[in-house]
Amino acid sequence: MTTFDASRTELRVIQSGVATFFGRPLADPGHLDGVRCAIAGIPWDEGNAGRNGANMGPRAFRDVSSWFLGYDAQRDFDLWEALPTADVGDIPVVPPNAERTMQLIEEHVRSVRERGILPLSVGGNHALAIGAARGAARTVPRMGYLSVDAHLDTAPSWAGEIYSSGCPTMRATEIPNVDPANVVVFGVHGWLNPRDQVRAAAEAGVRWFGMDQIEENGVERSIAEAIEQASDGVDGLYVSFDLDSVDASAFPGTGTPEPGGFSARETFKIARALGRAHPIAVDLVEIAPMYDLSGISTRLACGVALEILAGVCSR
Repeated sequence: MTTFDASRTELRVIQSGVATFFGRPLADPGHLDGVRCAIAGIPWDEGNAGRNGANMGPRAFRDVSSWFLGYDAQRDFDLWEALPTADVGDIPVVPPNAERTMQLIEEHVRSVRERGILPLSVGGNHALAIGAARGAARTVPRMGYLSVDAHLDTAPSWAGEIYSSGCPTMRATEIPNVDPANVVVFGVHGWLNPRDQVRAAAEAGVRWFGMDQIEENGVERSIAEAIEQASDGVDGLYVSFDLDSVDASAFPGTGTPEPGGFSARETFKIARALGRAHPIAVDLVEIAPMYDLSGISTRLACGVALEILAGVCSR
């Protein structure tokens, strides 16, 4: 009798099997021998300054990522051969306790980094970057912080709450081994950046690139300058990619969609450039699938992840 082993076939039913990030093996974070990149979901959506729903981002990302292979035909490059990657599950967030959740995220990123593995966090709203950046910073003497975002996120707090989605850039400036001169926001645009956050950025020493400036100088030149500023004199770069920086026509599935953002192709160029900067940790945030029934937003987020990881491999 002939047996059929579906795991050995080149073609498969895309919707079959248990959904993991890009079909990568599900692994215990404590047992990652041979792994170079660990992808974790962070279904966090508390302290949200926009529309809710980003807590469903990791689950939607896993499902949609099954439509992506690790092979790039244009470059004849197999990502998973070059960068063995595992899905390490979700961080056990505690919705009533933001401080505890940030501690859990921080400890996860720190422990993965200390094993020489790249942590990639899939969110979840932007507040999760507070814990993730703190964890990454504990693994290097000096760290830079580069956020791709339509919004400055330099609010000191939200009515005293310091772990809101409008605060991660400001929290990054407060990390002891992060010089605010190495904190950069790239892609600021729209009518949702209040004057007090512009002033707070200036007072803290945060540098930011507005969309008008980027358009005038070109995306590739501008992201190169942003990386140079964030990386100047540091031992590692943290990258936070808020997907509301992408134009709302290409990424409607987010809590604060903004018209006038990056096109899909520009977004991929930015992502690959960031990967080539060899970040020590990365997050992708503000994926809110409930606002995009077509699924194009989550597909673009998957593409961003692949472009960053390919860049890490210097491709």
